[in-house]
Amino acid sequence: MAKKGRLGKLLASLRKLPHNIKEGILAYERSYREGVRKYGVWWKVFQWSMWLFILIFIGTAVIAFVYYLPKIEMVRHF
Repeated sequence: MAKKGRLGKLLASLRKLPHNIKEGILAYERSYREGVRKYGVWWKVFQWSMWLFILIFIGTAVIAFVYYLPKIEMVRHF
């Protein structure tokens, strides 16, 4: 019974996922507009710099993964 309850909770949370994503995006838009009203162009600069930082971080992680994965596999075979 306990596993069925956990599975039911997981399925319920998966069903709510599109709604939660939509609510998260709308909340982000609201906070962005409030920030623009309060701080003006500096809020936009801050937001762009944060998104750029995230993209650079993810890009660097992907490049490192692609570069080092073959070396790790090669070491494992010796």
